[in-house]
Amino acid sequence: MLLRCACAMAVLALSGCSTVSKSECQSGDWYDIGVRDGARGHGEERFLENAKACAKHGISADRERWLDGRMRGLERYCTARNGFEVGAENGGYAGVCPRPDEDAFLHGLSLGKDLAGARSRLAHYDHEIHEIKEKLNLDSDRDSKDSSDHSKDEKPLTDTQRIALAVELGVLITKREAALRDVSEIQERGGEL
Repeated sequence: MLLRCACAMAVLALSGCSTVSKSECQSGDWYDIGVRDGARGHGEERFLENAKACAKHGISADRERWLDGRMRGLERYCTARNGFEVGAENGGYAGVCPRPDEDAFLHGLSLGKDLAGARSRLAHYDHEIHEIKEKLNLDSDRDSKDSSDHSKDEKPLTDTQRIALAVELGVLITKREAALRDVSEIQERGGEL
């Protein structure tokens, strides 16, 4: 039963994402379709998906024209700069680049993944800093208001807790500055690709 459900879901997923529209099938410009698919880093299996989509409309696909176009599209895709962009967006790589271009693409991809990681760390530290500041600000607000306005569950921070939060805040600010430097340095290196 579980296998049947999984198969049904896979069929629905594949049928739900048409690779080419009916009008693209009718235009028959398989070279341009191949360029687009190559520029997006699609593998040769994409042709089969395109062909199936067009077969539903009774239109056949031209594999040779598509392959020629895809090779042109891969020239755009398989660059160090594009690899950097793909990596920075945490995108994946399907192993589509020809050997001479693949090394440059993978170098850019790795650098882009480093940028994505540094951005993620920066966002994490920003969130943690915000949380600590909120705790400290709420506590300060409690101190300045009449304590009878607060429920018994809301206890003010002790001096020890405030000091611990202030130390943690200082550490996080230092880590955030390091992550910000990493982002800047990686973006600079990526700009040189």
